[in-house]
Formats: sequence, C-alpha cells, structure tokens
Amino acid sequence: MTCVKCNGTGQLYTKVANGACLVTACDCEYAVQEQRNFERDMQDFRKRLAQARERFGIAVK
Repeated sequence: MTCVKCNGTGQLYTKVANGACLVTACDCEYAVQEQRNFERDMQDFRKRLAQARERFGIAVK
C-alpha cells in the first residue's frame, strides 16, 4: 500500500500561489527508499564522472 500523502513518490507538492508549488520530502518509507536510490545513483554518476575526468585529463579547480 502506498503512502496517502505522497502516493509513493516520496515528494509532497503544496500549491503556494497560482503556478507555483512547494516540493518537500515526505517522511514515509517510500521517501527513504527513494532517497537511498537517488544517493546510490549519484555515487555511480560521480564515479563515472571521475573516470571520465581521469581518462581525458580534465582537472577540477
């Protein structure tokens, strides 16, 4: 069963004005799982980026 507040996405959308909404993290288990997935994906991305920088000799300032 998914979270009633965020429908299993891990994010809450609150309308604050016409055309503007506030996105916040939900405190349910789905939000925690999504955060872990995001962090794992970012680690993989940073690893591939570091490998590419090393391969092409790009220095980070």
